[in-house]
Amino acid sequence: MTTKALPEGSLLLHIGPPKTGSTAIQMALHTSRPTLAEHGVLYPGTHVRERPASWAVLGSRPALGREAPRIERWHALVEEIRCSNLPRVCLSHENFARADDAAVDRILDGTGRERTHVIYVARRLDKVLPSHWQERVKAWETASYEEYLHRMLDNPSSKSAIWQAHGVADVVHKWASRLGNEQVTIVVSDEDDRGLLPRTMEAMLGLPEGLLVPPTGRTNASLSLTEAEALRRLNRMAQEQEWTAREYWLIVQAGVLRALRDRDRSGDARIGGLPQWAYDRVIDRAERQIADVVSAGVKVIGDPEHLRVADRAQPAEVPEDVKTVPLDLLADMVRGTIEGARAMHRRELRATQRRTSSTVLARRSRLRSNFDRLARFRFKSR
Repeated sequence: MTTKALPEGSLLLHIGPPKTGSTAIQMALHTSRPTLAEHGVLYPGTHVRERPASWAVLGSRPALGREAPRIERWHALVEEIRCSNLPRVCLSHENFARADDAAVDRILDGTGRERTHVIYVARRLDKVLPSHWQERVKAWETASYEEYLHRMLDNPSSKSAIWQAHGVADVVHKWASRLGNEQVTIVVSDEDDRGLLPRTMEAMLGLPEGLLVPPTGRTNASLSLTEAEALRRLNRMAQEQEWTAREYWLIVQAGVLRALRDRDRSGDARIGGLPQWAYDRVIDRAERQIADVVSAGVKVIGDPEHLRVADRAQPAEVPEDVKTVPLDLLADMVRGTIEGARAMHRRELRATQRRTSSTVLARRSRLRSNFDRLARFRFKSR
């Protein structure tokens, strides 16, 4: 299907969901901001993705250890969009796929229903689940891969965040019922063609092909099984020692994971596919996913057959327990822990200095005010 550029004045809202290449496309948009503007496209904000603004409008909890978001962050993003004179706008956050009805209305009140076009990505579920587990391990998950799979698949009516975001029928209906089918597009992820999503977004935004290419080495790289198991043990220790969420964020996410980002994983055990029992259940879910895409009534880019699991994957053995880790991995984790702890100390020191400065200024202000009142009293007494 040929993809045409959206009319001038349009806003392309990329809603993810997670683990469908969102970070890569956001990195490409972020690093190309000046070039995008030259071609008439605004990518609002200053970060890879404006997470506090998105958390605020969604009404969701912030990421682990972060401060509660203020709705003013969303309002500021909307104001930037409103004031822009560029012909098109692109806004992206993978958690928009998890928006409930009230949040969808809040988002569209800000972006404008008439101008907003939504793009949603459907991906094979046997690829989503292993990837989502290792992302959870990055966020204090202590369950093993198989324990996680049981939690996701044992209850067919599970309302977990992953099924909320990857439930094609429900997600597409929420947006299409407000915008109309013609303003919603599903991109079917092709594991052999990672360029499908960026090419589609380039076409919809009227950009030259090949512009949205993420910088090498800066996307959200997956952990190996060895790394995930080592991190899972660190997670258990952090819970046993009662680390705060903020400590975990600064030490593990901002320290350890950053140290592992560019590590050579070629010799590590990898996270496999799905064991037989999980494979059988995912096949059924995948068939429903295909049917939901076909019957959605919106524009579909790509072949829904790419979502079929039965013809494209085989059951895998349950990964063996990881009992040892390479010395380079151990060294990187220790280095990351130290760097994260140092960063946390610097943050706490700056916060203390700010509080001290504020206290001193407040005390000086009170003294000055008392002196002024005393001076006025003496003047009146004379």
